[in-house]
Amino acid sequence: MLVIIQNFEIPTTANRDEEVTAKLQVQTELKECMVAKAYLVSDVPVEGAFNYKYTRCLCENYPNTYYWDFHTNRTVQIAAVVDIIRELGICPNDAAVTPISKNRFYTIKTLVVA
Repeated sequence: MLVIIQNFEIPTTANRDEEVTAKLQVQTELKECMVAKAYLVSDVPVEGAFNYKYTRCLCENYPNTYYWDFHTNRTVQIAAVVDIIRELGICPNDAAVTPISKNRFYTIKTLVVA
């Protein structure tokens, strides 16, 4: 059973100063809900909405989808990161679990800027 399933989509190429949208869909096969924090990390600085962090309750049969719109002038490697955290007030009745063995999941993609 998979704790986290990630589907991370970004264009493979973009032009300088072109707005790019990154999309991350996160789901779980666990029966219990968990608190998931999703964010992007890059090997070069990227400004604006790229730095937004999202915290939501993640439950089986209810995937979360996150979007980031940003501009970059150079080729960049981007990691979509999901941390399973302990935080109250996110899931209903604070009924959330945290995995014992692993609580960080990520996928890395490269955006080539022409």
